[in-house]
Amino acid sequence: MNLERRTVDVDAIRARHPLPDVVAAAGIELHQRGHGYMACCPFHEDKTPSLSVGGVPDRFHCFGCGASGDVIDFVQRTRGLDFLGAVAELDGTPGHDRSLSVIEPRARLRVVPATPDPDIAFARALEINELAWQHFSTPVAAGFASHYLKNQRGIDVEPLSRELFGTVLVGHATHGWSTLTDQLRSGGVEDEELVAMDLAMRTRGGQLVDTYRNRLIFPITNERGEIHGFIGRDLSGHPAAPKYRNPTHTPVFDKSQLLYRPAHPGLATNGEVLVVEGALDALAVAAAAAATGTTHRVAACATNGLSASPAHVQQVLSMSTRPPRIAFDGDTAGEQGVARWLLAASIERGAPLFVTRMPSGVDPADWLASHGPNGLRDLLAGPVQDQDGEVPGTAVPGREVIRLLLDRVDDPIRDAVEIVAGLASQLPAAERAQLLRDSAAEMTRHGWNPHDVYSKALHYAMREQGSPTVPMPPVASTPSLI
Repeated sequence: MNLERRTVDVDAIRARHPLPDVVAAAGIELHQRGHGYMACCPFHEDKTPSLSVGGVPDRFHCFGCGASGDVIDFVQRTRGLDFLGAVAELDGTPGHDRSLSVIEPRARLRVVPATPDPDIAFARALEINELAWQHFSTPVAAGFASHYLKNQRGIDVEPLSRELFGTVLVGHATHGWSTLTDQLRSGGVEDEELVAMDLAMRTRGGQLVDTYRNRLIFPITNERGEIHGFIGRDLSGHPAAPKYRNPTHTPVFDKSQLLYRPAHPGLATNGEVLVVEGALDALAVAAAAAATGTTHRVAACATNGLSASPAHVQQVLSMSTRPPRIAFDGDTAGEQGVARWLLAASIERGAPLFVTRMPSGVDPADWLASHGPNGLRDLLAGPVQDQDGEVPGTAVPGREVIRLLLDRVDDPIRDAVEIVAGLASQLPAAERAQLLRDSAAEMTRHGWNPHDVYSKALHYAMREQGSPTVPMPPVASTPSLI
């Protein structure tokens, strides 16, 4: 059959191959939500379901990475095919893999049916989580987790645990399929409650199995020690297993509202706040602070990914009078996460951030495992002008702020002056000077500083608000800010 694009009836293709069927045939588990389904996105490392399938008829969309399209687009992405190749794949054209087309529609659809959420009171939800934590944190489970962290990841949690009067910081979920489910059922927890609290899920046969299996368990707590959810870090190393398993939305957990903090000790008003990606990174930083006697000076929190919701930003900014540091992994995803935080905090809220850049392929937990607790000093060092890439280097992200601004504003000079001057006024002298210099250099690189017009306008704005600035060439007349 000779396929030509102009002869392809796309509507007929969609009708013959319902999108949910094809997604399920690719081995992706679908969870029914309203008129469509949700699933973990196969196009990026998705820790909680962010792929909507069929919410808009015949379309998929990932709220995490932005991937979207119809059934043909899905096959193109997952199989690495062009448009005609994807059509041939779906219709089973000779010479193409027929695995998507030979299975009868609906027979291949593997859906976890939606269960109506029971009306669980806030206090009851916290009670159920506490019962689950008692299971995850038995002496045997906690001992296994502590031993694993110390011997396999170089994280000794004992000093931090002693400092917190014996608090258990990490637990363990065994290989058992229904160990937690059976335990909580015996304690009076109903099946619907287990599902609603994301502690169990239903199989295709309707049986309940544990959500967390073969994972380290990190409780997400508030300042009173109440548990809002659990983060599970995979121990199997299986390529199909997500590295982290974060809780879904429950009566007491909303990922856009909560951060993971290993502990909530009193932090000095000018203490250092380090924002990292994963729970393991945050625990490694907190353990290193306890080992070096600086718990009251250093607080670590994890975003459980790379998001930067308004609530996340507000919580981080309220923890200290000093600008927080963003220390994401040294990879492309980490850079994208830094950009989200700069946009949410510096551009939208006018709050300065420091960025601690990790060596390529290294995260904070890796660095501390290699260099011991004293390696924390490298993560918290003062900003440097040049970074060799071999050690963590902290920067005032003036260039990055300008690049983000130029993509979003109508009047680059006026808006850059307003944002940068506001950020600079909140920084110590050395960091202020670096921000001003780097922002001017980046504006010059993009052609927005002809004859130093941006530099002079920035100098004038800083002088007007009474903020010290770096020496600038004499200004003959008041520059226009527009």
